[in-house]
Amino acid sequence: MSVDTTLPWSRLFARPYGAYLATFSLGSALYAFAAFLVSACMPSAVQELGHLTLMSWSLTFYLIAAIVAGIVAPPLKWRIGTGAALQCAGLAYLLGSVACGFAPNIWTLLGGRVLQGLGEGTVSSVTYILIPEVFPAAMIPAIFGIEATIWAVGSLAAPVIGGYLTQAISWRAAFLVEIPPILLFMALVWRVIPEGGRRDEAHHPIPVLRVAGVGFGILLLSLAAIEPGVYPRVASLIAAMLVLLLVARSDLAAPNRLLPRGAFSFRKPAGLALWVVLLLPTAHIGPATYIILLIERVWGYDPLTASVLGSVVAAFWGGVGVLVSRLPARWTGTGIWLGPCLLAVGLALGWVGMAAGQILWIVLVGQALIGTGYGLCWGVLSQVIMTGSEEADRDRASAMLPSVLSAGLAIGSALGGIAANAAGLAEGVPRQVVVQAGIACFTVASVVGVIAAVASLRLRATGRV
Repeated sequence: MSVDTTLPWSRLFARPYGAYLATFSLGSALYAFAAFLVSACMPSAVQELGHLTLMSWSLTFYLIAAIVAGIVAPPLKWRIGTGAALQCAGLAYLLGSVACGFAPNIWTLLGGRVLQGLGEGTVSSVTYILIPEVFPAAMIPAIFGIEATIWAVGSLAAPVIGGYLTQAISWRAAFLVEIPPILLFMALVWRVIPEGGRRDEAHHPIPVLRVAGVGFGILLLSLAAIEPGVYPRVASLIAAMLVLLLVARSDLAAPNRLLPRGAFSFRKPAGLALWVVLLLPTAHIGPATYIILLIERVWGYDPLTASVLGSVVAAFWGGVGVLVSRLPARWTGTGIWLGPCLLAVGLALGWVGMAAGQILWIVLVGQALIGTGYGLCWGVLSQVIMTGSEEADRDRASAMLPSVLSAGLAIGSALGGIAANAAGLAEGVPRQVVVQAGIACFTVASVVGVIAAVASLRLRATGRV
């Protein structure tokens, strides 16, 4: 399957595509900015509300809710229609933001985060379903280039905005500032998005037991990321993988499937592409979790400078993603395998920079290669999954993309936590221990990166991309 990206960008902003693009971009912006706003204001929130040990559960609950909502999004869309599904998602996100902004205690805050996760998970998945329905295949890489740019801007601007609001007003303002864009998103959905989307599958019941199994598996993955000891982390990780494998196997023969046919199959391009989409964030997120800490503790930079240097991946991802969207098809197909290979090289350079005397510029070059790798392949991989699946499974395949990405982040976070914990990382440890933790994270990440590169080369060998 070749990927044609030769259509002029002006068509993206012309009727009828411009209104859809604005709606989808605002949905992505809500997700991107909220993620970084919360990271800036959450420390102040838990200090005021108490229960500092529950701080990590803010992300855990949000992640579980987002993944479960993403999986349920296709049957929800078929049952109540596309526009109604997005309006329900927007309402859930709105209520969650209000609950967080006015939370009298930590439990209300966590409940609000669950509502935010349900809303954003549904928005992301339904949006991904709509992209191949609304836009010609040639426009899809450009759309993902724009999305990468939104995330790059969010990674730079949102922490500054969240930090300013928290310091100048209150951490509550960082949650409440989301309300106007949420209302604007709901207004755009009401005006732009059609009510269609119902299908025969709507008559099948939603598989509650399998959905609960997915949520339980992701919960175990999250526990693996925060368990205090190495062995409990490994046990949680193994248990999570077994639970998710059992859910996937039971789903294959079910009439009301959650997964598309051939999901994660080594024989089909879309299945191989899903493996790459899972493995890339799994490889990258471990070092990404600690990169700012490393820059501060190993090289002695202040938090602001460390945050800017730590955003190299997002900046290159956005810039290269936009550039790739303008290249001819013969070049974008190359990005499917070249991108994961560059990501693996970038992770290896991170290991070299940490191990060979802590040379920062080598680590930053590696970060730039990681971002370049994402920019080269992410939009085209998404297109392969969206358009390479059978027509009856296209909604399921498209909706899986954000959920698979989130699952990769959860697995990678657990692996990175295990590696750092095994190296002795803890509060107040000497600089050399922090260095060893960074080396351990980059070592594990490099191995996963090589596996992702091999999977991408196998995808290329199918001759279908």
